[in-house]
Amino acid sequence: MDFLKDLREIKETLASIDVSLQLLANKSQRRTTAFVSKRIICHRLNIPSVALDKLIHQGIISDGKHGIVEGKHYCKVDPEERNSSKFLFDPYAILNAAWSNFQNV
Repeated sequence: MDFLKDLREIKETLASIDVSLQLLANKSQRRTTAFVSKRIICHRLNIPSVALDKLIHQGIISDGKHGIVEGKHYCKVDPEERNSSKFLFDPYAILNAAWSNFQNV
């Protein structure tokens, strides 16, 4: 079982590195080239998945003024989908928003 856990961790790390390389490659163009899963975003930001769910909820109750907003930070493949693990996230928009909020503190 430890072997499978190690493989899963390596896979998540490589996916996070891939996202980092895409962000660096597109730094001047500031456009999204790929959407990633909730797991990759959480790993990249080093936050638990429940924290991302809270940010999504905050975006919903604030009408998009705070938190993570549908259409800007993530999209749903199926409009009826409620499970956030099925959403596709824009790593550039999320990391840019996180950095902006950090700078304003």
